Amino acid sequence: MADLEAVLADVSYLMAMEKSKSTPAARASKKIILPESSIRSVMQKYLEERDELTFDKIFNQKIGEWSV
Repeated sequence: MADLEAVLADVSYLMAMEKSKSTPAARASKKIILPESSIRSVMQKYLEERDELTFDKIFNQKIGEWSV
């Protein structure tokens, strides 16, 4: 009877190990995508939100005007 209990304990342990092996793989498939943190992307998003992503706003001059 002790042998049967030992076998059942071993099987339970092995089943728990197999279940825990599949859990990290499931978590890995749900990769968190972080936004790009470069200054360019941050400023572009900032200007887009305020509708200021234009040549005039970025370079502080109108296209076609000459400064002499």
